[in-house]
Parts: sequence; structure tokens; C-alpha cells
Amino acid sequence: MDEAVSTTLEQLLNNTQLFLSYYNNKQKWTALYPMASKLAEQYRVLYSEQPFALQARLTLYNPNYSYATNLVVSQSVITAALCKSQHYNNALSELYIAASLIEHLCVGAQLNKLCEQTPFQDSDKNIWKMRHQLAAKVMLSSGDSAKPVTQLLAKLSKYKQALVSAPKIMLYDGGITLIALANIISMNITSNTANKHMSLFKALTDLYIRTPNLFALQLIKSLIAHLGPLLPGSRVFYAEQTMIYLATDAQQRHVLISTENASKLAWYRVKATLNDSPKQWHCTDKKISFKVFNSEHVKFKSTIDVDKAHSLLELISNIKLEHEYSYKGLSRLLAAHPHVIANLCEAVKPYNKEHQAARDLKHSLSMVGYYNAPAIIQRVVFEELVNVTPHPLQVYVANRLNGFVKIMALLMSKNNHDQFEHITLPLYAYAHFLLTQCSTQLSRKTLIDDTPNKTLSAPICSFFGVNSINSEQLTQQLTHLLSDNPWTAALLEAEQTPKKHLTDSHKVWITLKIVAQNVFKPEISLTPWQQQTLNEQLKILNWHNPADFYQNLESLELFDSI
Repeated sequence: MDEAVSTTLEQLLNNTQLFLSYYNNKQKWTALYPMASKLAEQYRVLYSEQPFALQARLTLYNPNYSYATNLVVSQSVITAALCKSQHYNNALSELYIAASLIEHLCVGAQLNKLCEQTPFQDSDKNIWKMRHQLAAKVMLSSGDSAKPVTQLLAKLSKYKQALVSAPKIMLYDGGITLIALANIISMNITSNTANKHMSLFKALTDLYIRTPNLFALQLIKSLIAHLGPLLPGSRVFYAEQTMIYLATDAQQRHVLISTENASKLAWYRVKATLNDSPKQWHCTDKKISFKVFNSEHVKFKSTIDVDKAHSLLELISNIKLEHEYSYKGLSRLLAAHPHVIANLCEAVKPYNKEHQAARDLKHSLSMVGYYNAPAIIQRVVFEELVNVTPHPLQVYVANRLNGFVKIMALLMSKNNHDQFEHITLPLYAYAHFLLTQCSTQLSRKTLIDDTPNKTLSAPICSFFGVNSINSEQLTQQLTHLLSDNPWTAALLEAEQTPKKHLTDSHKVWITLKIVAQNVFKPEISLTPWQQQTLNEQLKILNWHNPADFYQNLESLELFDSI
């Protein structure tokens, strides 16, 4: 039998307080990162299943816990809500929630002093200033698995300051921006002794006006749309009495409770325009804080999101490069994907001298021919797949991928034997793998060492800030998606084959990476082996004058976009 929501919720809050207390016991430090990861998972799961119960933490201050615990709970809930509003995957959401849990780990005493308006001593000031470095040090006592969260903590203070600064400061990491945003909001809304806190919506409004960061503005708008106009746990005036709002059902009826009778709560389900007072208030009643969320009236029935990615992956697997298609066959396959047809009409522009878009699917197919169509359709689907995969760095990944595709198109532009789209399809599949399976590792860094690997060339993932990947998992996923594309095997083998055993098919991918290194990491000079390989392959690909290739490369206007 499933545990009652109130029990799960209370255990989560108790465990959060316990987690914060472990900082004072150095012998517990090695257990803190695994504990934070487990807690983050519990916050994510509970928010997914019972969002009203967790959203109420933003209005119900529980005096049985310290101010520090209430603040960390609020920040973790806001982080979970932000991730949900962005449809981030489980791994990414849990990483960001863990960072919110860990951020205040070392300053619980200082937070409580802030609440009480007790002046900081010099030691308090030093600890507060170094709080993120201290937290990172404690986390790393658990081993290298904590590195991703310490990287988020490293720049958190700078990001928080930049989000409320009048001059526009460029912030490049969406994940850190999200965590900083959750921190600023939770600090503003958590009840304090001076009663200077504000409601969530007032905090969001003020921050929206103050911050110059576009990604933060988009996050705030998404969060407001996700939460709706009323917050669970907030007090509303209805039927000439103050009641507590809990939820809104599928029929847009508001679920309210009245506490006029101290011995028994009265439940109401009303259709009315309500104005709530969502400022956090002290709630000592366990029925209101926890037990009301056991009721069927506030059970959240999750609407099944249309999984765009799944349907696109299914479409890719159903379109085979070697299959001979008719208009009727392709029309049937694409009937459920009008966006793909619209994008295909744009994608066929290079196949006519006037660079005109096609009118419809039939016109598109007549432009490119049925032999070329499957690869072009797959490329269009992959592009959409990358675009609908949520990640703070999705735009960056898409831009970097587009740079790789442009370089490959240029390299192969004098090759009349291979269709360009066939060759680039594995690049799209690789980028999708990075977004989904390496979501917590992606960064804007190009991780190519000044000292080259003498055995293997740098993998493509290093251009997306990922140091290493599970080669077996990559092979399995790319082979599944592109089983009939010979260039897929060549790419996978080129990542793992020693330099002295590379074939010409492998070297096409090596050449792509060499050119990409020149573009995206120009400060690292090419090694003699790289230069020799590049010159040889340019000749094989019919670029007999390297100067022509470099001139055309320059015209692509690629650069190391951060």
C-alpha cells in the first residue's frame, strides 16, 4: 500500500533538517553527497506526483523547523517547480535540486542569525563569504561524483549578484542561473522575525523588473504559468470568512478549507474569482500543513504530456534510407507530423536554383527525388528532435551542431558519390545522445588538451564540454536509430580506433574534428599528424587547392560562440 502523502512529505522535511545538521559532524561528511542526491530525487518525485503538497511549502512556514530548514525547503521546491516548468529530465532536475539543498549546508547558524537580525561576527562573515567553497569541499569528500554540483556552486554568488545588477552582465550557464534565481526568490519569501518577507508573486514581479537576464526572464514567466494564479496554503476570503486555498481541480473549481471549527475542517469546492494572500505564514496545525494533502480532493492527476521526442524517434526509426518510397507511403508516415512536412518544404531550398521553398510534401519530393528523400526527412526530424529536447544549453548545442554540419557540408561539397544528408545524420544522433544521456555534463567549454592524445583523436563530445561518454551506450543508441547508415559505424569507430589504424571513412570524421578545432579552439595549433591528415583528406575530397577550402570556410562565418 502506498504511503500517505502527509507521511512522505513530513519525512522529506525531517530528512532535510537532518541533512543540514550533519555538517556539524565531520564523520558524516562522506555521506552528505549521496544523501543530497537521494533527497533531490525525493523532492523531484513528490513534486511530480503531488505538486500542491510541495507548493504549499512556499506559503506554510513550519515553526517546528529552523529558519534555515524552511529556507532550504522553499528553495528546493522552487527549483523543482522551475525544472518541471522547463520539462528538464530527471538527472538534470535532481542535480539542480541537490545544488539548492547543498548551497546553505555550511551556514545554517548564519541563516538563523539573519532571520533573528542578530549581527554577524567576523567569523560569521568569513563563513558566509566562503560558504560555497566550504560546501564544495564537504561534497568532494564523497568523491568525484560530486564534481558536477561543485561546478554549479563555484559561480553561484557571481550569478546571484548579476541577476539583480543594473548593468547587464552576460551569464552563460542556464543551470546556475536557475539555481541562483531559486535562491533569490526563497530568500525573499521565507518568513522572518522582522516580517520583511514578501509573497512569491511579489518576489517574482520585483525580480522580473530588476533582472536584465533574458534566460532568467523566460524562467520567471514559465514558472508563473506553471504555478497558476493561486498558491496552495494561501489564505483567501470567501463566504465572509478567511479560508485556506489548497488546489484547483480539472473542472476549474477551487478546493478550500475553513478552520473556524477547531475540531473539524470544513471543505468547500467553489467556482469563484478569488484573491489570495500568498505571503508565507506560520502554520502549527499538522492537519493543514500535512494531512489535508492526503485527501482525494487535492490528489494531483497528472496530464500525460505529449512526448514529442518519442514520436520523432519513432518516425526516424520507421524511415529507412535504403527503402524505396512512394508519395503515398511517405505521406502516410508523415501524416501525424505537420511540423516535419513544413520544415521539409524549407529544407529542400538548396535543391532548386531559385532556392524556393516547396509548396507541400508532393512538391518537396519532386524537388529532391524519392531516392534522396529519406535522408533529408531524417535530417529534418533530427533537427526538430534536438530543438524539442529541453536543456539550459539546448540553443548552444544546436548552434554548435549546426557549425559541425556546415563544416561537413563544405568538406563534402565536391564529392558526387555520397549524399550530404547521409553523412551528417550521425552528428544529429550524437547531439541528441549528449542532450539526453549526458545532460548533467554539458558545458560551453571545448575540452581539447594542449597536449594531444597520441593514440586517439579528441572525441566529438569534447566540443560540447563533455570529457568522456559511455561508448557502449552511444554505440547502442546511434546504431538503433541509424542502423542502415554506414557513416554511423565509421563515426563510432573513428572515436575509438588508434590513429595508425584509421581508414579513409574514419578520416572523414577526423578531418571534421580537425577543422572544428581550428574554428572553435584556434589557440591550439594543429599537430603535424593533424595537418598531414587534413591535407591528405582535402585532396581525396577534391579540394586540390587548400586555400580555396579555407576561403570557403571563412565565408561560413563560424566562430567559437559562447
